Amino acid sequence: MESILPYLLNTVLGAGGGYLGNMLKKNGLGMVGNLLSGAVGGNVLPLLVSAIMGGGGDNMVMNIITALLGGGLGSLVGGMFKKAPGAAA
Repeated sequence: MESILPYLLNTVLGAGGGYLGNMLKKNGLGMVGNLLSGAVGGNVLPLLVSAIMGGGGDNMVMNIITALLGGGLGSLVGGMFKKAPGAAA
């Protein structure tokens, strides 16, 4: 259970970051799209940061901040892919 808890926390925080990112800058995704893209971004950015920094990810505050930022970034990137020219609607 302890091994899945950080991923669940990052998913929830990332979804919150995606929702907040949409509130700050509308991106054309719906509610579910923002939550899903935020959840993915909330898991990817902390993994990238821990890989670059070479740490074990023991700093909980850093993990929370990167999950929120990753969720917002994931939501914005998802909105860019939706608005890409030539994309199937």
